[in-house]
Amino acid sequence: MGYMAVKDLKKTRSLREQLEKEKELILTKDGQPFALIIGISPDKIEDSLNEVRRALFSAAVMRARKKALISPTTSEEINDEIKKTRKSRGIE
Repeated sequence: MGYMAVKDLKKTRSLREQLEKEKELILTKDGQPFALIIGISPDKIEDSLNEVRRALFSAAVMRARKKALISPTTSEEINDEIKKTRKSRGIE
Protein backbone atom coordinates (compact mmCIF):
# COMPACT_ATOMS: atom_id res chain seq x y z
CA MET A 1 0.00 0.00 0.00
CA GLY A 2 1.42 3.33 -1.04
CA TYR A 3 1.07 6.87 0.24
CA MET A 4 0.30 10.04 -1.67
CA ALA A 5 0.08 13.62 -0.51
CA VAL A 6 -3.23 15.32 -1.24
CA LYS A 7 -1.39 18.05 -3.14
CA ASP A 8 -0.21 15.38 -5.61
CA LEU A 9 -3.75 14.44 -6.64
CA LYS A 10 -3.46 16.96 -9.47
CA LYS A 11 -0.88 14.68 -11.07
CA THR A 12 -3.46 12.34 -12.56
CA ARG A 13 -1.01 10.22 -14.54
CA SER A 14 1.11 9.60 -11.46
CA LEU A 15 -2.01 8.85 -9.40
CA ARG A 16 -3.33 6.38 -11.96
CA GLU A 17 0.04 4.64 -12.35
CA GLN A 18 0.60 4.36 -8.60
CA LEU A 19 -2.95 3.11 -8.03
CA GLU A 20 -2.60 0.48 -10.76
CA LYS A 21 0.65 -0.68 -9.17
CA GLU A 22 -0.36 -0.51 -5.48
CA LYS A 23 -4.16 -1.16 -5.77
CA GLU A 24 -4.65 0.99 -2.65
CA LEU A 25 -3.32 4.41 -1.70
CA ILE A 26 -3.45 6.29 1.57
CA LEU A 27 -3.87 10.02 1.13
CA THR A 28 -1.96 12.23 3.50
CA LYS A 29 -2.23 15.87 4.43
CA ASP A 30 0.57 17.47 6.40
CA GLY A 31 2.07 13.98 6.74
CA GLN A 32 -1.04 12.55 8.42
CA PRO A 33 -3.21 9.87 6.76
CA PHE A 34 -6.82 10.89 6.25
CA ALA A 35 -8.30 8.93 3.35
CA LEU A 36 -7.99 5.73 1.40
CA ILE A 37 -8.25 5.37 -2.38
CA ILE A 38 -8.88 1.95 -3.86
CA GLY A 39 -8.80 0.87 -7.47
CA ILE A 40 -12.06 -0.43 -8.93
CA SER A 41 -13.29 -1.88 -12.18
CA PRO A 42 -15.45 0.57 -14.17
CA ASP A 43 -18.21 -2.01 -14.59
CA LYS A 44 -18.28 -2.92 -10.88
CA ILE A 45 -18.69 0.50 -9.23
CA GLU A 46 -21.82 -0.36 -7.22
CA ASP A 47 -20.44 -3.74 -6.17
CA SER A 48 -17.19 -2.15 -5.01
CA LEU A 49 -19.01 0.56 -3.08
CA ASN A 50 -21.26 -2.01 -1.39
CA GLU A 51 -18.24 -4.11 -0.42
CA VAL A 52 -16.50 -1.10 1.13
CA ARG A 53 -19.63 -0.12 3.03
CA ARG A 54 -20.09 -3.69 4.26
CA ALA A 55 -16.50 -3.83 5.48
CA LEU A 56 -16.82 -0.49 7.30
CA PHE A 57 -20.07 -1.61 8.91
CA SER A 58 -18.53 -4.92 10.03
CA ALA A 59 -15.58 -3.07 11.56
CA ALA A 60 -17.94 -0.73 13.43
CA VAL A 61 -19.92 -3.69 14.79
CA MET A 62 -16.71 -5.37 15.97
CA ARG A 63 -15.59 -2.18 17.77
CA ALA A 64 -19.00 -1.91 19.44
CA ARG A 65 -18.85 -5.54 20.55
CA LYS A 66 -15.37 -5.10 22.01
CA LYS A 67 -16.48 -1.96 23.82
CA ALA A 68 -19.52 -3.81 25.21
CA LEU A 69 -17.29 -6.56 26.56
CA ILE A 70 -15.05 -4.05 28.31
CA SER A 71 -17.86 -1.89 29.64
CA PRO A 72 -21.24 -3.67 29.44
CA THR A 73 -24.42 -1.61 29.42
CA THR A 74 -26.74 -2.21 32.38
CA SER A 75 -30.47 -2.85 32.06
CA GLU A 76 -31.06 0.44 33.87
CA GLU A 77 -29.00 2.36 31.29
CA ILE A 78 -30.92 0.69 28.46
CA ASN A 79 -34.29 1.51 30.04
CA ASP A 80 -33.23 5.13 30.65
CA GLU A 81 -32.24 5.47 26.98
CA ILE A 82 -35.56 3.99 25.85
CA LYS A 83 -37.44 6.47 28.06
CA LYS A 84 -35.42 9.42 26.72
CA THR A 85 -36.02 8.36 23.12
CA ARG A 86 -39.75 7.83 23.64
CA LYS A 87 -40.04 11.19 25.36
CA SER A 88 -38.17 12.98 22.54
CA ARG A 89 -40.54 11.39 20.01
CA GLY A 90 -43.62 12.24 22.04
CA ILE A 91 -44.54 8.59 22.55
CA GLU A 92 -44.49 8.58 26.33
